[in-house]
Amino acid sequence: KKAIIDPSLFKYKVQPIKKDLYETVIVKASQLSRRKHLFSRDRLKLFLKQHCEPHDGVIKTKASSIEKYNLAEKNFSDFFPDDPPTFIFSPASRRRGRPPKRASTSLEDMITAEQNTQVKRSKVAREKTKFQKQKE
Repeated sequence: KKAIIDPSLFKYKVQPIKKDLYETVIVKASQLSRRKHLFSRDRLKLFLKQHCEPHDGVIKTKASSIEKYNLAEKNFSDFFPDDPPTFIFSPASRRRGRPPKRASTSLEDMITAEQNTQVKRSKVAREKTKFQKQKE
């Protein structure tokens, strides 16, 4: 496996929007930044709505975006310097969160609960008498 490349070593080719006024420049990673509120959750949602769509439970890039940005000709290494990630399959859990409370209790459940409280009371009574005998 390849060693991970330090992001600070990258250099970026910055192409101006108005090419007649400015020229292309190569800059270090430390020279690039964005304004504080330029990226937000709302903007990310808008981006995903414009460029992605669900297909059989998987979010995929829209055909119009693939065509517009020539993504069919690109691969993972064009965007990321390291090897593609390998994801380990883990089966989905059947239970998520706490189980729901039951709406009504049956007669059997009520009897069982009553017996449990009686057992607890008798244990408490035994402990109490044991403690009193130790005190004397």
